Amino acid sequence: MARFAPFVALLLLLIAPALAEPPPTVAPGAAQSVQLQPVAIYGADGRVVSFPDPNRTMVMPFVRATGSGFIFPATSSPQQFLVTQPAGTTTYRAYNPCAAADVRITSVSALEPLVAVATEYPGVARVTSRTGTIDRFSGTRFGRGAETLGSAANPMGGPNRIVSIMIVPIPGYPADLSGMTCEFELMYGSGG
Repeated sequence: MARFAPFVALLLLLIAPALAEPPPTVAPGAAQSVQLQPVAIYGADGRVVSFPDPNRTMVMPFVRATGSGFIFPATSSPQQFLVTQPAGTTTYRAYNPCAAADVRITSVSALEPLVAVATEYPGVARVTSRTGTIDRFSGTRFGRGAETLGSAANPMGGPNRIVSIMIVPIPGYPADLSGMTCEFELMYGSGG
């Protein structure tokens, strides 16, 4: 019998893992609710490796409110245009196609009763009455390409918005923009 003891012990060592209970899929004491979020992730040394930022906002894709945007013929002289911002829109995507100039744009208020005339651009009227005006130091500057921004409060209130726009030199490049027109595009939507 003593001769068989080592073989029995070896056999038990080989068979024991197959007969053992598998480890739990969730660690004992860990939360098992799908609604809970981890508070912190710890490394092997017991120190926090990652901590979720409770102030982090989720970025949603830009969703346009209409099929097409507004196009403004921007020149080196400030011009004002009237557009109707679609209800419920919170952001806008702007596109500057000009390789030789940046664009400055802002919303302004009417300084007298509003007078506007139609342009060749759908949904865009040129304001001919006195309004606030952008200059090369104010508003938001857009370089070549597309950018999405949150829409500021309309100084006029309501859906009608006066947009003041002009082209400005790209820093470090020649400043003569006379005779240049840049068709700047603005599309309202949400997300971004």
